[in-house]
Amino acid sequence: MATATLERVYADVEEIKLQLRKLTRLVEEDFELSESAKKELEQARKTPRSEYVSQKEMEKEFLR
Repeated sequence: MATATLERVYADVEEIKLQLRKLTRLVEEDFELSESAKKELEQARKTPRSEYVSQKEMEKEFLR
Protein backbone atom coordinates (compact mmCIF):
# COMPACT_ATOMS: atom_id res chain seq x y z
CA MET A 1 0.00 0.00 0.00
CA ALA A 2 1.33 3.44 -0.87
CA THR A 3 2.16 5.82 1.95
CA ALA A 4 0.09 9.00 1.89
CA THR A 5 1.98 12.10 2.82
CA LEU A 6 0.31 15.18 4.17
CA GLU A 7 1.46 17.10 1.10
CA ARG A 8 -0.11 14.54 -1.24
CA VAL A 9 -3.38 14.52 0.69
CA TYR A 10 -3.42 18.33 0.64
CA ALA A 11 -2.82 18.37 -3.13
CA ASP A 12 -5.62 15.86 -3.66
CA VAL A 13 -8.03 17.90 -1.52
CA GLU A 14 -7.15 21.06 -3.44
CA GLU A 15 -7.81 19.28 -6.74
CA ILE A 16 -11.17 18.05 -5.44
CA LYS A 17 -12.07 21.58 -4.36
CA LEU A 18 -11.19 22.89 -7.83
CA GLN A 19 -13.33 20.26 -9.52
CA LEU A 20 -16.20 20.97 -7.12
CA ARG A 21 -16.07 24.69 -7.94
CA LYS A 22 -16.26 23.86 -11.66
CA LEU A 23 -19.23 21.55 -11.12
CA THR A 24 -20.95 24.15 -8.95
CA ARG A 25 -20.66 26.74 -11.72
CA LEU A 26 -22.15 24.31 -14.22
CA VAL A 27 -25.09 23.49 -11.96
CA GLU A 28 -25.79 27.15 -11.23
CA GLU A 29 -26.00 28.11 -14.92
CA ASP A 30 -29.43 28.81 -16.34
CA PHE A 31 -29.99 26.41 -19.19
CA GLU A 32 -32.77 26.74 -21.73
CA LEU A 33 -34.32 23.64 -23.26
CA SER A 34 -34.24 23.37 -27.02
CA GLU A 35 -37.53 23.55 -28.88
CA SER A 36 -37.36 19.84 -29.72
CA ALA A 37 -36.77 18.99 -26.05
CA LYS A 38 -39.73 21.15 -25.06
CA LYS A 39 -41.94 19.34 -27.57
CA GLU A 40 -40.79 15.93 -26.33
CA LEU A 41 -41.42 16.96 -22.73
CA GLU A 42 -44.90 18.24 -23.59
CA GLN A 43 -45.71 14.96 -25.35
CA ALA A 44 -44.37 12.89 -22.44
CA ARG A 45 -46.53 14.81 -20.00
CA LYS A 46 -49.60 14.02 -22.12
CA THR A 47 -48.83 10.28 -22.10
CA PRO A 48 -51.01 8.38 -19.60
CA ARG A 49 -49.08 6.55 -16.89
CA SER A 50 -50.78 3.34 -17.95
CA GLU A 51 -48.73 3.41 -21.15
CA TYR A 52 -45.42 3.46 -19.29
CA VAL A 53 -43.41 0.28 -18.80
CA SER A 54 -42.76 -0.69 -15.19
CA GLN A 55 -39.32 -1.17 -13.69
CA LYS A 56 -40.06 -4.88 -13.17
CA GLU A 57 -41.00 -5.30 -16.82
CA MET A 58 -37.77 -3.57 -17.87
CA GLU A 59 -35.72 -5.83 -15.60
CA LYS A 60 -37.40 -8.94 -17.05
CA GLU A 61 -36.54 -7.76 -20.54
CA PHE A 62 -32.94 -6.71 -19.99
CA LEU A 63 -31.71 -8.74 -17.02
CA ARG A 64 -32.37 -12.22 -18.34
